[in-house]
Amino acid sequence: MPFNFEDAVEGIMRRDATYAPAAYAFMRQAMDYSMEQYHKGGEQPHLSAEELYLGFCACALQEYGPLAATVLEHWGVTESADVGSIVYNLIHAGVFGRQEGDTQEQFNNLEPLAGLLDTPYMP
Repeated sequence: MPFNFEDAVEGIMRRDATYAPAAYAFMRQAMDYSMEQYHKGGEQPHLSAEELYLGFCACALQEYGPLAATVLEHWGVTESADVGSIVYNLIHAGVFGRQEGDTQEQFNNLEPLAGLLDTPYMP
């Protein structure tokens, strides 16, 4: 049976409904955005937790502008650890892969989400 992203998200939601399904769809978009931003020119196609997190924030700013923090909060995403939880839920569902040494804890205590999303709009 071919892989179906929506089915994977439904499975995640049955196990853990902490985050809105839209957060998973956006993470998929943010992964593509991050790969483009950090790995142009055929470099190794692996993102560190920090690269993915910063790409996630940049993609949110591009997509939602000054409402980015509000949209993410509506989905249940308020800190870097939430981004890690979404990523690892997708890894466990077989959507994303990981390399040896990658851990969910690498997303903990990164630069605060609010600061990254609000700074471009501060006077």
